[in-house]
Amino acid sequence: MNRRAFLAVGLLALPAAAAEPSPPPPDPEFLEFLAQTVGEDEEFVDFVESGKFERVLHEVEEQRAVSKGEDHEP
Repeated sequence: MNRRAFLAVGLLALPAAAAEPSPPPPDPEFLEFLAQTVGEDEEFVDFVESGKFERVLHEVEEQRAVSKGEDHEP
């Protein structure tokens, strides 16, 4: 195959190879789930940002360590 024919085939195949398949349509049940959770995360974000989250997390870790019989002091 000569160089011109090779380049012509490459140029013709390039757009087809570069085209990406379209993404699948979104799952309607998942979209409904997302619509139901709107606004609930704001309270969680406020909780995490308030600093109470770290205290509660530390308490839970201590309770787990005690229930396993471990002494978990930093």
